[in-house]
Amino acid sequence: MTKVIAVIMAVFTWFGAVLNPGWSKIEGVYGDVEERTQTVFDEGEFIMGENDLVVAPYGDDRNAGTPEAPLKTLEKAKELLKANASADSATVWFREGAYTINNVVEFTSKDKDNVLYRSYPNEKVYFSGSRAITGWSETTINGVKAFVTDVKVDSDDDYFRSLFKGDKRLSRSTYPKEGMFKVADPSESEGIAGSHAPDFFTHSVAFYAKTNEILNFANASDVEVKVMHFWCDEHLPVHSVDAATGRVETTKPSAMRIRVDDNFIFENVKETLTLPGEWYLDRAEDKLYYIPEAGDTVENTVLQAGVNEQLFTFNGVENIAFQGIDFVNTDWDYVDGKHTGNPFPATHPLYKNIKYGADHPQAAFEVPAAIYIVASKGIDFTDCRFENISYTAVKFDKGTQDCDVTSCYFNGIGANAIFIHGDFVMPATTKNINVTDCHIAYYGRIFNNAIGILLTHAYDCDLKYNEIHDGWYTGVSVGWNWGYADHPTDKIDISNNLIYNIGNGWLSDMGGIYTLGVQPETVISGNVIYNVGCDEGAYGYGGWGIYLDEGSSEMLVENNLVYDCSSETFHQHYGRDNIVRNNIFAFGGEGAFIITKNEEHNSLTLTNNILVVDDATIYAFDTERDWFVDDSNLYWDYKRGRNVYSGHTTKLFDRKSLVILTSQGYYNNAVYEDPLFKDAENRDFTLAENSPALETGFVPFAYDAGTLTKF
Repeated sequence: MTKVIAVIMAVFTWFGAVLNPGWSKIEGVYGDVEERTQTVFDEGEFIMGENDLVVAPYGDDRNAGTPEAPLKTLEKAKELLKANASADSATVWFREGAYTINNVVEFTSKDKDNVLYRSYPNEKVYFSGSRAITGWSETTINGVKAFVTDVKVDSDDDYFRSLFKGDKRLSRSTYPKEGMFKVADPSESEGIAGSHAPDFFTHSVAFYAKTNEILNFANASDVEVKVMHFWCDEHLPVHSVDAATGRVETTKPSAMRIRVDDNFIFENVKETLTLPGEWYLDRAEDKLYYIPEAGDTVENTVLQAGVNEQLFTFNGVENIAFQGIDFVNTDWDYVDGKHTGNPFPATHPLYKNIKYGADHPQAAFEVPAAIYIVASKGIDFTDCRFENISYTAVKFDKGTQDCDVTSCYFNGIGANAIFIHGDFVMPATTKNINVTDCHIAYYGRIFNNAIGILLTHAYDCDLKYNEIHDGWYTGVSVGWNWGYADHPTDKIDISNNLIYNIGNGWLSDMGGIYTLGVQPETVISGNVIYNVGCDEGAYGYGGWGIYLDEGSSEMLVENNLVYDCSSETFHQHYGRDNIVRNNIFAFGGEGAFIITKNEEHNSLTLTNNILVVDDATIYAFDTERDWFVDDSNLYWDYKRGRNVYSGHTTKLFDRKSLVILTSQGYYNNAVYEDPLFKDAENRDFTLAENSPALETGFVPFAYDAGTLTKF
């Protein structure tokens, strides 16, 4: 984003000055982006300390751990450090290469504290949860050329669901190959209502597909049904498929009600293995099939199969840090949900076929983490890379404090990139967990309803200067309390994050930034958010930029730039006394601003903002007097000019005119003028020196959100 802005500014500065002498850059609008951006993270120098150890792939665990005689494994280094626990601190230096983590490495209170595990400067170090697959021969499957190799699958522990080629996750075969099927009949008579509102939370292990869309699956029990609805995607392993009736039964209950026309696909289907880069593990044959890509030969093809879902756990640990380490290539399995468990009574005719409990229906909440930290302090990650992690990458759980994730890169994450969780107690037991200067790309690759950074119950955390993009659900989510009850989450600084390309049309009810509950010291400031969207395939609603959901209250939302969202750029479901000031809300597909629930108290105060649309409403849906307070905002419609509308749409019988809204107490001290953005069509929101927005009290701010480090 910063590069694009720099190019636009360079091209248009001279051009704009010639054609419009009144235009010039206002100091501080963009800030000195290039000057404040370091190109790489400085990994320092190798200096061997008195208590330090060296580990290398070519080492030997019988060695002393010196540069000349390095150890071979992290586990041996831990053992030697434990024996030298009286030492003040130590660094374990890893030489370049891959270190396979076959079994979870557990850090406990018995391990030495004050240890830094780091890469030798400027050397690539990989902690991997995968093993190499070779020994290919050529064959044909489904009429196309394929490679095949023997892979022994004696038990579920040998079966894997992740296969990687270099730094790319390869796809299991899907059906259909393009688009999605629609549920024909949800078979609600076979479901059971959950403890929540039954309209959403009816659990089911059966539904009907259209019979002409059913195949005679060779290995039906290895097929998965993926169902998408509202804000939840389901991973349901198949028990049986009846091709004659279209009935699909699964061994895991859905978390949410399956409805007519819900989108779904079949995954891991042998009969549709046809595209380059796809693969299928046939446990009945003990064979792995792979459709080669250009340049692949049976001699040069080395793939990596996931063998381990979790890499590290920390319990009761203090002051352990990682620097310059890559964590890569882990596997995943179906989540045995504990939120609901098996909701079916033992007398239900389908009970005997259920192997897994239903998941929590939101934010990939129950998906485990490859790196799991609980009841610990000072667990830090700096200049690390997390790539092709199939579960959540890092989770800070209950009772964890004073941890930092700094200048790290996350890519191809199966669920949440970072999850900060705690007890629902006050004061908070999880606190001071900071995520700063991190690049989070392509998260939610397997569990699509995952979040870039998910924070539920925690206090005093900074989520700042991160770049988050290409997720299929919300970028940053803070809070886990639906309503006004007391809860521990507060004092969260969500600032200067660059969030974009959120949503893919499969899910809805999402935001670039999403909040819940009363948080009087939480601040949302300086963020740049764009391209948040859903479509008709996702029930047609809920692609918002900033989304204050149920009970979000007493927060400050200021100096944010939000544009190009499929719904409104700002949405508050319900809450009280939020302050929304000095923001730019531009080009919401359904409007600029919406509050969806009218309450007796003041919902928010909207002041000194710029709200612009292009043939959409300013205040979407109906508005009533005293719903919220607005004062000194600029409004502009690029199609209709100063003749802006509010209401459901701009159509004749949906809209409310300026006269109506003004009579209801809105548009106080409003300015209806073109704000004179430098190039609104190309999304350069630099203001002209004589912008009428300045008359509202709007103060230009720096649009320099994103990472401090160039990754």
